[in-house]
Amino acid sequence: MHHRPRRIGLVLLLVMALSMACGPCNLLSGNLPTPPRPIDVSSQAAEDLEADLHSAANAASGAPVILRATDGEVTSLIAAELAKIDEAPVTDLQVWFTRGKINATGRLINVLPIQTAFYLEALATLSDGSLRVEIEQISAGVVPIPRSVLGTFSQTINETVDELQLDFEVTDLEILEGEIIVRGVRR
Repeated sequence: MHHRPRRIGLVLLLVMALSMACGPCNLLSGNLPTPPRPIDVSSQAAEDLEADLHSAANAASGAPVILRATDGEVTSLIAAELAKIDEAPVTDLQVWFTRGKINATGRLINVLPIQTAFYLEALATLSDGSLRVEIEQISAGVVPIPRSVLGTFSQTINETVDELQLDFEVTDLEILEGEIIVRGVRR
């Protein structure tokens, strides 16, 4: 557990060193993938998803639950939560679902001495009734984060997902164009 902050620190140090050494070569401001469609962010979309999550959490034991969330709802809810954090590490976040994957872009701020764009691609799967997320790639600008660090990021995300899955057994997961559908049963 003590190694995770050290690893993250080493990665951030590496990214900083690369940004200073290769600043002129535009490594931290290169073109990254972008959403294939516009993502509308709104407080209403965040509230809608939050209400759906609340309904699922309050369903009767044994009741089937279906959660559907669009790119805009997920982006809006995460953006709303980030807005509550002093010196949040991410701004301009956009999350989208496509070809069975979860993608995200945004700007890293308050992490490095400079602001930089990031891109993340992850795969969501089911394991023993729980949703698992495996980050397949992440980059700051066009600098890829080493594979050895991806597991640490995936573990952190999965710990957060575990906290959100209070008494909910996931039985099916679909990632469609612009939408994620999670089916399960309230325990």
